[in-house]
Amino acid sequence: MTIRIRPGQEADIPVLQALERDAAQAFASVGYDFCVNGPVRTVQEHQRGIAHGAILVAEFDERPAGFVLLWPVDGRAHITEVSVASSFQRRGIGKALIAAAEAWAKEAGFSEVTLTTFRDVIWNAPYYSSLGYEAFTPHSDQIELQAVQAEEAASGYHAAPRIAMKKPT
Repeated sequence: MTIRIRPGQEADIPVLQALERDAAQAFASVGYDFCVNGPVRTVQEHQRGIAHGAILVAEFDERPAGFVLLWPVDGRAHITEVSVASSFQRRGIGKALIAAAEAWAKEAGFSEVTLTTFRDVIWNAPYYSSLGYEAFTPHSDQIELQAVQAEEAASGYHAAPRIAMKKPT
């Protein structure tokens, strides 16, 4: 299996949105239907990644298999979304994308990577923990991260426990 990771482009956005929708179907297996049917990242959110952060696309046999979307949040690189198409899950693509995101963050001068995730889903917080991420409570000066968490709650993702995690680059 050959995985190639490349920068995302605006032309990728519709494909990435479809990929995210497909990847979310895995949440049905843990009863998180609010994820299965929830919103995907908007065109504007992807454009924000292209303009101010990064979108990294994993390709398998030249087909998009997954992506990671990062934004600067409170002076840190924040993983906003990681999605791997259902037909490519459990092949190391997510791990490769996260490693690429961490490398991008370090090269871009960020000393830390943050993310928010579901605490009790095996491929969420426990998985990130296995990659060296630690749970933390955002400080009062992390206003942008608190806004991310508020937006997630407004979108319905507070229906299951979520946590913030961080890892130094």
